[in-house]
Amino acid sequence: MSTHLTLAPSLESFITAMPKVELHLHLEGTMQPATLLRIAERNHVELPAYNVEGVTQLFNYHHFHEFLSVFMVLARALKRGEDFELLAYELGHHLADQNVRYAEVMVSAFQYYSRGIDLSEVVQGAMAGFTRAERERGTPVRLAFDYGRQFGAETAWKVLELAIQNMRYGLVAWSIGGDEVNYPPQLFAEVFAAARQAGLRVMAHAGEVVGPASVWGAVDVLGCQRIGHGIRSIDDPALLAHLHAHNVVLDISPSSNVCTGAVPTIEAHPLRRLYDAGISITLNTDDPTFFKTTLNDEYRLAAQVFGFDAGELAQLALNAARAAFLPEAERVALLERVETELAALRDMVE
Repeated sequence: MSTHLTLAPSLESFITAMPKVELHLHLEGTMQPATLLRIAERNHVELPAYNVEGVTQLFNYHHFHEFLSVFMVLARALKRGEDFELLAYELGHHLADQNVRYAEVMVSAFQYYSRGIDLSEVVQGAMAGFTRAERERGTPVRLAFDYGRQFGAETAWKVLELAIQNMRYGLVAWSIGGDEVNYPPQLFAEVFAAARQAGLRVMAHAGEVVGPASVWGAVDVLGCQRIGHGIRSIDDPALLAHLHAHNVVLDISPSSNVCTGAVPTIEAHPLRRLYDAGISITLNTDDPTFFKTTLNDEYRLAAQVFGFDAGELAQLALNAARAAFLPEAERVALLERVETELAALRDMVE
């Protein structure tokens, strides 16, 4: 599709009002420039920019590895539990503003572990911020550790041990991200088996900048029921059939994929083709500050670029509720809430 559709006012209103669930979101990637400056100043961290305009400019880059480099530079400003509490509190309000009913948020654990920062302080700080925002706005959030695969499997074991220790504070999942090209899923098979054994849910970034083999590895070797991105699955019909048969969910972030160069243009994105192939997909922002987007914007893109109607957009929200890493009773309650709220909005677009 080469042109963007004009949204009908009724569909725009529906997108704004509809209940949503976000499952692929990095805490560090939600940091607003002014907040970053505030945290860096109090932690005596020198940034490669000195004002809001300069920090905003840092978020402009041209390829995936440049994005990773900027991401890691900015993460160095975070040092204390109160830093993560502030980010989480602001994010909790931002999610509630968009009618998000539940979210799972990743923390790039190795960035802090490697600097000797107590990961328990990171988790407890973040959860304190999310809990405070939930009390005020009603949106529950849970955490996941996202481990940069380029730092190797040996260190992953040490970070996993800390993840397991923090499950009681609201950490529910284990993931790998980072350099997908040089560090295939197979390197982490035993780590993921141990995570699953401990009761953590598992997911992986795969099929973002590497082809279907990366997704196959994440599903078959790591045992992932959710894949971050997974867009290159479209290149392998057998993989699509496998994902469909085993109800593997792809957590897709269209704006992210364009900004990092994973796809050349939004029109070239396989979102619609994956949906039409029967794959369970969800919409997400990944790093909304970096990619200058919101979850509402991602739903608008699905409608404007790919022609998703209200029923299909509702299905995306329901997919996310079904895929949430919650205890079964809580997951069912979330799904029922989203279904009920969507039904109440049906008149807006009929």
